[in-house]
Amino acid sequence: MFSPRHWLKQRVLSHVAARNDARRRVLGQERGLPPASWDATVSPEGHLIVGSCDVVELARRFGTPLYVVDERRLRKDYAAFLDGFRRQYPNVELGYSYKTNPLPDSIRVLHDCGALAEVISHFELWLALELGVPPERIIFNGPAKTAAALDLAVARRVKLINVDGLDEIDLLATTVARHGATQRIGVRVVTSVGWQAQFGLRLRTGEAREAFDRIRRLPQLLPVGLHVHLGTGIKHVPTYLQAIREMLEFARELRDATGIDLEYFDFGGGFGVPTVQPFDQWDSRLIQNNLPVGPVEADATPRIDDYARGISTLMREFYPENRLPTIAFEPGRALSSSAQSLLLEVLAVKRGRDGVTRVILNGGKNYALPTGYEYHEFLPASRMNEPLADTVNFYGPLCHPGDVLFVQKPFPRIAAGDIVAVMDAGAYFVPNQMNFSNPRPAAVIVGDGDVRVARERERFEDIVRLDRAARATTGSDARTGAGAVRIPTS
Repeated sequence: MFSPRHWLKQRVLSHVAARNDARRRVLGQERGLPPASWDATVSPEGHLIVGSCDVVELARRFGTPLYVVDERRLRKDYAAFLDGFRRQYPNVELGYSYKTNPLPDSIRVLHDCGALAEVISHFELWLALELGVPPERIIFNGPAKTAAALDLAVARRVKLINVDGLDEIDLLATTVARHGATQRIGVRVVTSVGWQAQFGLRLRTGEAREAFDRIRRLPQLLPVGLHVHLGTGIKHVPTYLQAIREMLEFARELRDATGIDLEYFDFGGGFGVPTVQPFDQWDSRLIQNNLPVGPVEADATPRIDDYARGISTLMREFYPENRLPTIAFEPGRALSSSAQSLLLEVLAVKRGRDGVTRVILNGGKNYALPTGYEYHEFLPASRMNEPLADTVNFYGPLCHPGDVLFVQKPFPRIAAGDIVAVMDAGAYFVPNQMNFSNPRPAAVIVGDGDVRVARERERFEDIVRLDRAARATTGSDARTGAGAVRIPTS
């Protein structure tokens, strides 16, 4: 028997869901966002076309799950971001946040466009160097830089190291002295807005000022900049302007008190994209109660020009035109999110007697973790022209009740073997993927109809390759990983 409280909760949630449905109709999103949102099209056969390639054919050729990167869109989004700022401000540098999508071939495309490398770990620093990025085009950030990573960064003379804590200053100074060098550094600060917790040094408490007082006493360290990173998926220009104003006020006070005249301001990334929407508290409650989340308000996302105009105006408030410092950004999502999709295959369709259609896919939270905290469009890649016929819950293949991708999604009538596409899979999908009971996906890069493999599909042997107790037989199948695994007894 339902309690009055439970009844009231269901009434409220039903009202919110009905309001969301009405808003979807007003926005024309009964089928979700259109493929053109990602520069995609639809073939006469009803197949999704990305980079002039039929994704159903890609799935047949390379298998699924499969990440598909649209190189033209990747280059387009890079150019749009950089040009948006350079139209407003003369001294702008743009890096790419490796943590967002550490797929080397995608990163190589962005470096070809001119992107700096922004790295936050020893692995990412190593990867940038392996990709041939000149050290003077690498910015090293992050709250957990190891001694070995700092030694490599200093030895190779990277462009800038943004220190994240007071203890890191002493470690870095010792490292630089050992190499008989000097190192350009910045300080990551925490403002009144954005991420705080374990990150950076607070302006309000005097921690940031203490950092510069320490640095002044260490001639091997050259203080040149300030760094901030406010979060991820931010769609609010005033948040950035508030943080930047606080940084510029601090820089002015620092110059007046110490003579340190900063020349480099790294404003981080975190810019949201129109086609991805973080879940709010209502969305999370709706999902828990098997109700669809609200529609994506794509037109409500600020344009890069909006950020550029506000930030450039603010910079000129503090600096004359002939002394404008360099500003840098290190976005990830804004550059790579919309250029990548994830193709999955329908394994089973369960049409329950309770009226709920449940579809099992060959990929779930193991490859698409961000769908647990933000909305991503989900397209019927092999049935794009068919009418909506069902309302479906989509699940991944894991034996875990939390492996839910989408609930109550309007969809064409679907069958085993169909191909579906999770859009905006270019931000935090690859770094968060896991081989939970399944190998990790392959990746291809497409453009103008051409295809190249960016990452081979992980094999069963790859999963256990570093485990000393498992020794795969030479007769195992290289494509599927099928074959016996001998466990030595001694």
